[in-house]
Amino acid sequence: QMRKMGASRDSIEQYLDNLLSSGPDATLPFWARSKRLARFSRRARMASLRRTLDITTPPPSESEDESDSTAADASQQRRRRRAFMALLRALESEERGMDGRVPSIVSLEKKATQDLKEDSANLRNRLPEGLETPEYEVLSRRDSIQKSIEIRRYKPYSTCAVSMDKPRPTNSSNTDAKVQMPDIGGASSFGALAGYLFGKNDKSTAMKMTTPVFTSTISDENGKQMEFVLPSEYWNANSLSEAPQPLSGSGVTLQQKESEERAVLLFGGYASKKEVEKRKKELAAALSKDLEWKEGEEAPTVAQYNDPFTVPWRRVNEVSIKVVKK
Repeated sequence: QMRKMGASRDSIEQYLDNLLSSGPDATLPFWARSKRLARFSRRARMASLRRTLDITTPPPSESEDESDSTAADASQQRRRRRAFMALLRALESEERGMDGRVPSIVSLEKKATQDLKEDSANLRNRLPEGLETPEYEVLSRRDSIQKSIEIRRYKPYSTCAVSMDKPRPTNSSNTDAKVQMPDIGGASSFGALAGYLFGKNDKSTAMKMTTPVFTSTISDENGKQMEFVLPSEYWNANSLSEAPQPLSGSGVTLQQKESEERAVLLFGGYASKKEVEKRKKELAAALSKDLEWKEGEEAPTVAQYNDPFTVPWRRVNEVSIKVVKK
C-alpha cells in the first residue's frame, strides 16, 4: 500500500523497522515464551510471532561478507524485513481460513514447524499453480523419511540464460527489469532475465512467467549462470528461432535443452549455499549406491520454484545432475 502511495524505499524500511522493534523484536518477559499462553496473552502471541519470524528469516547470501560486523548487521536487518513482509502475507492468508477460536499466529507457527519436517508428498504440493515448467517422466523414485529423490527423463525445452559472474553493463536499465529486492543474491541476473521475458527484447513482446529458476556452474572459466524457462511455444529447435531475441548488450542468450535423464533431490526452505552443498552431497551419496544409475560428467543444477516472498515452509527446491545407465 505504501508503494502505491509513492512512499520512498527508505520510508518503507523505517516503517518496517519500527514495527519490528516494537513488535516481535521487542523485549518480552520470560513467561511469554510459553506456547500454552499464546491463546490468551498478547505478549505470548508476540513471542510466537518472533519464533515464526526466526524460522522465516533467510540466511546470508554467499556474496555477503560476514567478517564486517556493520555490513553483517545491515544485511541481517534487510533479511529480517523481507521475512517480516513474507510472514505478514502468510498471516493474512491464514486469517481468512480461521474460525477465530485459535489465534492465527499460533496456527501458523504450528504449521511452519510441522512443514519444515520434509515429506516427499508435501514437497511436491508446494509447486506454484498455473506456471509452465519443463515436462518430464518419473522413471523411478527413491523416497525415504529423510529425502526424496526422483530419476526423471526430461523432454526438450528452452531457456534464456545470463552469466552470474560478469558485471551488468552501465546502461543495464535499458535491458533489465527493476527488482523489488536488489540486495539479495543473484538479483542483477534475475533482473536481466526478467527484463528479456517481460518485454525488453527485439519484438517488445512480454512472455508468460514460468518456473523454476535454474542456477548452475558451467565451467571453471565461464562460472555460474542463471536460467529462466521459456514458454512452451519455444521448446523445440525450430520454434526457438522464432522467439524474441535478447537486446544487444544484455548478455542474455537463448539455449535449447535436449531430452535427458536427471537424478533430482527435492528439499524445502531456502536454497542457501550451505543448504545446497549439503543436498548435493546427499544426492551424490545416494547415486554412489544406486544399482541402475550413475552421475554423468556435468556439474549439479539448482532449481528454485517459488517467488522470494514465499515463506520457507512453503518452498520447494531441487538439486539435480545428469545421469546415465550403469
